Amino acid sequence: MMMLNDRGTMKWTAMMLPEHLVQIKEWKQEQFYEKKRDLVEWELEELQRTIQRVTVMKKLVTLTLWDNNQLHDETGLITGTDINKKELLLETETAIKRITFDKIQNAELVDADD
Repeated sequence: MMMLNDRGTMKWTAMMLPEHLVQIKEWKQEQFYEKKRDLVEWELEELQRTIQRVTVMKKLVTLTLWDNNQLHDETGLITGTDINKKELLLETETAIKRITFDKIQNAELVDADD
């Protein structure tokens, strides 16, 4: 008597819809996303001091932002803040961007020599 050779999950992939394959691919990519780090109290205080300082001095600042499951930097002048909306206005070379406070992970003065 001959035994059937089972190919495991290979036989099921032909029955999957393209939408399912896309969702599986997205799920696999999510496994490699960076995790947003919650800032501790002293880091939040330092962040607030730096932002206040560069706003008053009208100096360039580089903000490290958490957006789309990754960190990236934006450099510009802080031209205003809106406490009610919990956001600030960052004027970059190309645009004025509204950045919510919860996206900010770090702030550094660009030219600390002045």
